[in-house]
Amino acid sequence: MKPLDTDDPRVVGPFELLARLGAGGMGVAYLARRIPLDGLADELAAAYNLIELDEAEPYESRLVVVKMIQPSLLDGEPQARERFGREIDAVRAVVSDRVPALIAFEENPAAARPWFAMDYIAGPSLHTMVKEHGTFGIGPYAALGLALVDALRAIHGANLLHRDLKPANVVLGPDGPVVLDFGLAVLIERASEQALTKTGVGMGTRHYMPLEQLKDAKHVERPADVYALGATLFFALTGRPPYPYVPLLSDPKWEGVEPAFLPLLAKILVAAPGQRPHLDAVEDGLLTLLAEADLTAELAAEELRTLVEAAGLTPQLPAEVLADPVDPAVQEVARRAVEADQPDVDPGFYGMVDTDEIEMAADADEPAPASAPHPPTLVDPIPAQPAAPEPGPSTTSYRLQPPRRRQEPLPAAADRPPRAAQNVAARLRKAYAHRGNL
Repeated sequence: MKPLDTDDPRVVGPFELLARLGAGGMGVAYLARRIPLDGLADELAAAYNLIELDEAEPYESRLVVVKMIQPSLLDGEPQARERFGREIDAVRAVVSDRVPALIAFEENPAAARPWFAMDYIAGPSLHTMVKEHGTFGIGPYAALGLALVDALRAIHGANLLHRDLKPANVVLGPDGPVVLDFGLAVLIERASEQALTKTGVGMGTRHYMPLEQLKDAKHVERPADVYALGATLFFALTGRPPYPYVPLLSDPKWEGVEPAFLPLLAKILVAAPGQRPHLDAVEDGLLTLLAEADLTAELAAEELRTLVEAAGLTPQLPAEVLADPVDPAVQEVARRAVEADQPDVDPGFYGMVDTDEIEMAADADEPAPASAPHPPTLVDPIPAQPAAPEPGPSTTSYRLQPPRRRQEPLPAAADRPPRAAQNVAARLRKAYAHRGNL
């Protein structure tokens, strides 16, 4: 977790960004919290597809992860916006305790920078946990495996493939492991003209993908995710991937793997996808391992939870993140953005201090070195300067279109729907205008 950079926005939709969580090839992830905007509940839901929150839970304590597309991709990669949209669809489609819930998203194709918000899971990644605290024993290993089976069941049940399951995309939260990052998720039944991945192109993380995905990521099926599950479990036991560079036809190096773990892993980590077990068989293998060690799934989950707590690697949030009320100036910025249906706010509106540029890790699979959580510090907000008026008698700070003659007077302001609702209605009218059945 790192401070916001000077180029990062401070407000995105109805969320206040608090810190950077990390960056990858497709997007940047931020820790954020919901901004309370009294009297705009319906407009927020309409403009940002916002789910209803528990009224008894304070907005300030509801932390989320806001993921935004990398700005460099919007111009240099024509398919980036569509791929990011499909990631939103994937997160929305999967309902499971092993996958973060989607909270809100911006689906307006004209948005300057698409984003979505999902539940924040407080915990270290599996990669960080193993590298910093050591490899797993039978109980934590089996608990991890059973959680990943549940996650993949939910993903496959939504007719999706993940295609990038790896230790860096597994967070060990207070309620168990959770699978993140659907940036490479894809519909299993996909028409070739709709597919964004080209035939013969490998996508994913080479250390944890199977050989068939390295050769052709477009046509992989569920066994590819099963292989990634096995490779992730292999890492939990050894601290390394099955192969040092790319998957091979030969068997992995089994040094350091105790005999009790070999029967299941040897079935999963094979080159031929048709020979890998289904998820039910993987679950049976993990439960057999627990039974032979005189453990239950519940005891194994408790062992994993205790191990994570003892490691002390869960990011510590500054007290002010949860205790301080949202700055009224930030609330006003968010309110104007919602009412104008312009989620992207000028990042330079507020001055920032203590935000020296931090170089991200070169390898996207290797998390940046851990650092103490540091909340962004605001200086006194700079009053908004009105835009230069257009030539003419008008003194409004907004640019106006040339007046048009109307046959009937405009309704009173109190009778007009809010701006956000008007914008949503306009988008719906535009979308339905092109449908042939209307």
